[in-house]
Amino acid sequence: MTEPTSPPSADPQEPDPHVAPAADPSATSTQISPAILALGFIVMILLGVLITQNLKTNGGPGSEDPALAQIKADIERQREELRRQRADAGLISGSASGESATQIATRLKRDADLLATATAELQSMLVQANTQLTAKNSELISSEQTRQTLVNDNARLQADLNRALIEGSNADLLKRQVADASAKRDALMSELEAARQKLSDAGNRPSTEAMADVQRRLDEATRAKGFFETRVKELEARIAELESKLRSQSLFAKSEGELLPIAVELFRSLRKLENQPDSEISAAYSGFGVNLGANVVRKLTFPTGSSVPAPEDEASVRMLPTTLPDEGLILVVGYASETGNVDANQTLSSDRATAVARTLDAAKLPNQKVQAVYLGQTDRFGSRFPERNQLCEIWQIRPRK
Repeated sequence: MTEPTSPPSADPQEPDPHVAPAADPSATSTQISPAILALGFIVMILLGVLITQNLKTNGGPGSEDPALAQIKADIERQREELRRQRADAGLISGSASGESATQIATRLKRDADLLATATAELQSMLVQANTQLTAKNSELISSEQTRQTLVNDNARLQADLNRALIEGSNADLLKRQVADASAKRDALMSELEAARQKLSDAGNRPSTEAMADVQRRLDEATRAKGFFETRVKELEARIAELESKLRSQSLFAKSEGELLPIAVELFRSLRKLENQPDSEISAAYSGFGVNLGANVVRKLTFPTGSSVPAPEDEASVRMLPTTLPDEGLILVVGYASETGNVDANQTLSSDRATAVARTLDAAKLPNQKVQAVYLGQTDRFGSRFPERNQLCEIWQIRPRK
């Protein structure tokens, strides 16, 4: 048998350029895919543009949520108010002033230091104000206590004055009774003298009965005379006492309201000088003569706890009115040192002023007026030596033309 003959294999040959190669299916699919992808990409871009335009159309300012718009408006208004407050306070934002963060921090630290200093000053002022308020409250309490004391004294003195007026009216009645008794006594004496004259003219001795009757009547007249003379002395002493009380009540002014008008301004000025420096007190005293027509003419010092002037001071005070013009007001101002009880020192200073005023009133000239007032405790005449403040000032106040 012969082997089958295999067909001859074709020798590899160069492709003919003039003959088109057969189309490969795989090659065809590779060339189409990029076009499809590009078309899809274009479609996606168009869809994105359409979606963006739709969002811009639907999401514009006209369709914004009202609640969100209100919140934005509130935020913008608060920002505007903050900018206005910073402008009022002289603060400029970093973005507006072009400051760096370090400069802004330095400026804020400086502002904080200024605020801390101002806060400390305000706290100091508050402490001072509280201290002054406490002092004023203490003064008000003291003034209220003084006012209550003066009200009670005024009520007591008013009651004494009413009793004095009643007793004064009784004294007038007793004076009339004394005058009547004196007239009767004089009539009896005249009658007795006439009886004696008759007996003498008759030249004969009276009878025992007549003599006894005359003696009886003489004894009655004598007893009546003694009784009425004693009663007159009692009444005169009582009247003198009442007149002294009335003079004391008119001499002493318990408050500014009871002072004569010419003395009110001086009293206010003296009261304001309490606790003032010596230089201010000296300057004020120098100006009283020019501004108020008032000058200190005498000062009297007193022993501790005493309101009785020394004998030599009493004599000089008695002569003082004759050395002053026959016009105006002689004002006696009483003081006490700051040692001891406040109320007791007020009473002591008023007693000192009244005692001196009584002597001046008894010796004053016809057109002179005398009045006393007190200022209580003081240290203006010597803070280191309390006894120098135990005194009375005698002021001469000339009337203004």
